[in-house]
Amino acid sequence: MMKSGTNWLGAFRRTKAYDVLAAAPLILWYFFGLRTQSPFARLRLSEVIAGTIDLLGVLHLIALTGSFVLTFLLVYSLIARKIPELKSTGVLPRVVAVCGAFLGNGFLYLRAMQLSLGTQVLADVLIIAGTTGSFVSVLGLGPSFSLMPEARTLVTTGPYAVIRHPLYLAEVIGILGLVLQFQQPWALLLGAAVFATQYWRTVFEERVLSEAYPDYVAYRARTWRFVPYLF
Repeated sequence: MMKSGTNWLGAFRRTKAYDVLAAAPLILWYFFGLRTQSPFARLRLSEVIAGTIDLLGVLHLIALTGSFVLTFLLVYSLIARKIPELKSTGVLPRVVAVCGAFLGNGFLYLRAMQLSLGTQVLADVLIIAGTTGSFVSVLGLGPSFSLMPEARTLVTTGPYAVIRHPLYLAEVIGILGLVLQFQQPWALLLGAAVFATQYWRTVFEERVLSEAYPDYVAYRARTWRFVPYLF
């Protein structure tokens, strides 16, 4: 009976239903974050309708919209991704991946700050650049998108032809904008934590990809982790 139950669980873990179920906590976390920020978005939209919104309000609305768009894209990617071919072992890689994924969305639970025009413009530029880069990177990954260190398909085209982790680089750029946009000192501390965990995630991901795909070693040798010719 025990063996039969174990076999059933092992088979279920290789199904799409299990993959979506495993991603459910992160999906809910994303949506709760959007709900927290929705009053600010409704306020700005009401100002647009009434014709009373100023330039700072427009920039704030753009920043919020960028966060919302990226969140919906990530949720879609979690639902549509492929079943993994190989997963990392041990607890630590999973803990780091969960922290990296959940911490970034924590900005949506902080209070948005009223910034000066120059700082708001800078925050918007960073958020838009990060959102655009994330969008392009996630599209490049397609069904290979993953939360945990897992091998779904080896992607070496598009932005991945130049650097190995363009999605994380884009997220870091966007996080810089969010650090400016939200309540201090919590936003700064949260941003530092996200930066650290995102780098740590790449270590575990590269380990499992090297194990799953023999070609990954050559790919890693000809590409940069984050920034061409620097790092």
